Amino acid sequence: MANVLILNGSPRKNGATASLAKALMEGAEENGNEIKEDYITSMNIKACIGCDSCMRTHNGCVQKDDDMAIIYEDLLWADVVVFVSPVYWGTITGQLKVVFDRMFALGNKVGWDRFRKKCVLLMTARGSDYSMALDFYGILTKYLGWTDLGAVLGAGKEAEAKAIGENIE
Repeated sequence: MANVLILNGSPRKNGATASLAKALMEGAEENGNEIKEDYITSMNIKACIGCDSCMRTHNGCVQKDDDMAIIYEDLLWADVVVFVSPVYWGTITGQLKVVFDRMFALGNKVGWDRFRKKCVLLMTARGSDYSMALDFYGILTKYLGWTDLGAVLGAGKEAEAKAIGENIE
């Protein structure tokens, strides 16, 4: 059994991307996993200010008055993190990118070796070009040392998303 965190960066709560996330959640729950979803668009998360304090002090991010504390707590709880986003300008939404930027502080605080996770990417697009998004995801997983459990790219692929969820352990 695993703790699965959905980081939903879609601005549409009931769109095609949300449908993929729901299917993955159903599959994961059927397999006995516990699920949490952070709907980032409705959260107050400030951008990284590049102060480098998290690198110098290892005390986390200096910005304490936003909802990133919830995501930090959920990231520490999670064994598997599911990144959910439609394609915006070739890659993930800005909302999800801000979360990635701020995750750096958590890795510095707890230690990168203790911040290892498994992850999944769920994306939809008006077109069919996911190449930049996949490049970004590949760089992210390599940098973090996280294990990729797969990606579902495209609307209407709920069966694929559910299958990934069913295989999460």
